[in-house]
Amino acid sequence: MRWMAVFLLFLAACAQKPGLNLASKACLVHKGVTTKEEVRRYLGSPQKIERLPQGREVWIYYDLRRDVWASFPALGSKIGHKEIQVLRITFQGSKAVDCIYYVAQPES
Repeated sequence: MRWMAVFLLFLAACAQKPGLNLASKACLVHKGVTTKEEVRRYLGSPQKIERLPQGREVWIYYDLRRDVWASFPALGSKIGHKEIQVLRITFQGSKAVDCIYYVAQPES
């Protein structure tokens, strides 16, 4: 029984690989100052680009996070925790005019 506890602690410690830290990256974006080239250097290419009226463009970055319990078959959806970190950066021309970071729960 003791080995099972050690095994579960090991799984919990190794559960989540480091991903993008979008919250800290959002702090690097300054409205009216940061350029598209700088954002691409900080974050790489966006996962999605939306084109808006008046020449605005929104770059969207996201990272799905889940704990070790979420990956267990059958029980994962009941006991595991998942969240999506999202960073939306709006550009007018080459300059950032808005930057929004939020965390959402994915639809099951």
